[in-house]
Amino acid sequence: MSKKENKMTRKKKKKDKYSAEKYQNLPTRERLSRGGITIHNNAAKVDEPLRIDKLRNNEIIDEMQHLYGLQILTLWTIANRPFLKTTQFEQRTGSRIVSFEHINLTRMTAEEQLFKTMGYLRKRDHDLICKICFEEMGAIEAGRDMGLPINSITVYVRAAFDALGDALAQMREVKRELERKKEEGVV
Repeated sequence: MSKKENKMTRKKKKKDKYSAEKYQNLPTRERLSRGGITIHNNAAKVDEPLRIDKLRNNEIIDEMQHLYGLQILTLWTIANRPFLKTTQFEQRTGSRIVSFEHINLTRMTAEEQLFKTMGYLRKRDHDLICKICFEEMGAIEAGRDMGLPINSITVYVRAAFDALGDALAQMREVKRELERKKEEGVV
């Protein structure tokens, strides 16, 4: 092999699309081969699905139970969102009075919905949903933590997510009833 051919092969190696010199924030080839990495806008992100996504992918829970879990996670996320900074500003000009009451309506509604829904659950179902959805524990780990028999964890998890679906439906029914009374002017 001549010197010229040797230089050409070195240049080809340096033009590798995953070169650390060219893309400093991308993972190594070894990490990419293991999977779980997506590259978006020249930035690598580790794909780590939610625990309920893993439960659905492993067919422990079905699509509807997964939907119930996502709904309670959405309510929990909105309820735990910090208050917006605009509500903390003081009025300084005095030229006009601004009301910020409308800003946190979704937060208050989500808090009420979350607490009502979780209040409709039995203690075992409530604790299991909290550990799986909010604390991101695995089903077996959550069952062990609660002292449930390991052989029937999937039965308990499915029953908890079914109970969550019933609680969400019950909460929506109460919400509709309150809205109907408010429209009629009863409340």
